[in-house]
Amino acid sequence: MASGTTTRYTDGVSTIIQVSFLDSFGDALVLIARGDQEVWRVTAVSLQVSVLALLFGMLAGLPMGYAAATTRHRVGNIASWVFHTLTALPTVVVGLTLYFAFSAAGPLGWLDLLYTRMAMVVGQFILALPILAAITLTTVKHLPAEAHETAITLGLTRARRMQVLLMEARPALMSGTLIAFARVFTELGAAVILGGNIRGQTRTLTTVIALEYSKGDDARAIAMGVILLVVALGINGAVHGAALPRTPKRS
Repeated sequence: MASGTTTRYTDGVSTIIQVSFLDSFGDALVLIARGDQEVWRVTAVSLQVSVLALLFGMLAGLPMGYAAATTRHRVGNIASWVFHTLTALPTVVVGLTLYFAFSAAGPLGWLDLLYTRMAMVVGQFILALPILAAITLTTVKHLPAEAHETAITLGLTRARRMQVLLMEARPALMSGTLIAFARVFTELGAAVILGGNIRGQTRTLTTVIALEYSKGDDARAIAMGVILLVVALGINGAVHGAALPRTPKRS
């Protein structure tokens, strides 16, 4: 008797949860379809912060990885160990460290960056940098010896030689860039600590998902989650698709 009652109760709760999720999912699609201003503002902030962090990461990470790959063997091995180790940096630790650095009492407090988008860019830059440097280092080291010898034989300057070899490694570097983008675009810890989740200023898709879920606004949380998923997977899929070798048409 008790077992049957428990089973019916569990089935009833499960049905209610399913119906509630479907209702919330439907409401989320409506928010997206009607162009809810808050949803798209948050999406724009997320993309702005992550793309800037990624660009800065590429500007610093690619030359760092190349320099480590073409330096002495022992130095290169140490750099490889450092870069690969730092790829596992916890986002909340990065956020907390920068919070104390940027706070009024911190050594960088005079910059007045805390709770701004630029502070979030710095946090995401630190997360992207070791990924880009590590992949560049590994890729350049594993290029055919002929590529390095040809670049040297042509008498190119060091900067031009780096450009040529990085172009040779562009498929792997493209994959590394996308991995770094996925890392920063979907992170939560550094964004919420450094940005403060300020409406209209520093709210990102991940911080709003956490906020709306805690408030019980499932529809808005799901809407943000859908956009986060579509953008992250869409960009990765589109870039990889464009990089696939084309099969020549048969005449």
